[in-house]
Amino acid sequence: MSAVEEKKKMKKRTKAFLAVVGVVLAVALCFGCIYLYLRHEQQKPIFEAPELEPQASLTELPTAPDEAAAYIDRLYGTMTTADDVEGDWHTDVSIGDITTPFAAADNALLQYFRGQAPGKIAAFYPSAAEVVMAEVTDAPAFTIDPAKVIEYNGYQGEVTEDNDDSVHYYLNFTMMPDDVDMEAVKSGDVYKQIVETLSPAATLDSFEITPTGETVNCRIDRLSDDLQSVRIEKNYQIKATVTLGDDYAALYAGGKADVEFPYATVENINFHHYCLRFYEKQLVAKPDDIKALPLDVMVHSTATKEDYTLTFEATDPDAISIDDTGVMTVHAAREEAITITATLEYDGHTYSDTLTLYVTELEVKRDV
Repeated sequence: MSAVEEKKKMKKRTKAFLAVVGVVLAVALCFGCIYLYLRHEQQKPIFEAPELEPQASLTELPTAPDEAAAYIDRLYGTMTTADDVEGDWHTDVSIGDITTPFAAADNALLQYFRGQAPGKIAAFYPSAAEVVMAEVTDAPAFTIDPAKVIEYNGYQGEVTEDNDDSVHYYLNFTMMPDDVDMEAVKSGDVYKQIVETLSPAATLDSFEITPTGETVNCRIDRLSDDLQSVRIEKNYQIKATVTLGDDYAALYAGGKADVEFPYATVENINFHHYCLRFYEKQLVAKPDDIKALPLDVMVHSTATKEDYTLTFEATDPDAISIDDTGVMTVHAAREEAITITATLEYDGHTYSDTLTLYVTELEVKRDV
């Protein structure tokens, strides 16, 4: 190999070596820049809002059945007389498998009709939607007799990743069911309409209802003592003897049949309270931020913005401004916290709530 060729090879090796060194230095430089950036970011002053104190319950969670029963009765009375509470209620009905002496084909047909019957029977029960409770004269009667409470369980909701349920109490009662007043049942509208519906296919000869269980479940907003819902489930076993109509009488001896089945009613009573509430009690913002305030306004579903007045006040109006829809514009940072008060005037009532706002130029700690 000539000296010229050897020299060319040496130059190539040198270039390759320098290229590798250049790449290594570039990578090292990149990592160094990233390290310095992260170190700089870590050393930046971070603003961290003070930890909120747990919101206190208006009433402590009852631990004894008699206390819980009295608590629910008081709240129910308040709800059913309030002129800023709307209510709705309805009853769901379920019918279990029907025991009969019918032939398999007829029994299958009966089970088919059983599937259609609950909805029709439920329509016989009273119902209402979005009615102002103070204007209602036939709200569902409801009370809890402590002497009939077999078991009581009360607890406060929990905070999860998806939901903050800690604002609620749940009070659950297992009750000793009342004996059924058959005379009252037979004179009631529901029984009469069922008899009418069965006719002329069948006539009820005897009808016996045995209660098998009852539960009451209540949900309460513990911060305001607002009863939000009541669920009353009653379970029965029903036995009946029926005389079949002319179209069916020939199919069975004597034209009669004994029928037995489980029957359950679930009465749902819900209350909706007019109110205004910040669902977050503190907020952190930076200058030039534009944010909608975390505010819930609850009025009648048919109400429009012309039906109510919503106003906002801030302890430092030079630092922020809020339009009449609740959108906030931040103008300047402040060392002191700012209190925002929202006020709702609707249907002769005034509701208000407050929010603490921190406006900072520092980096804001964010949950990952």
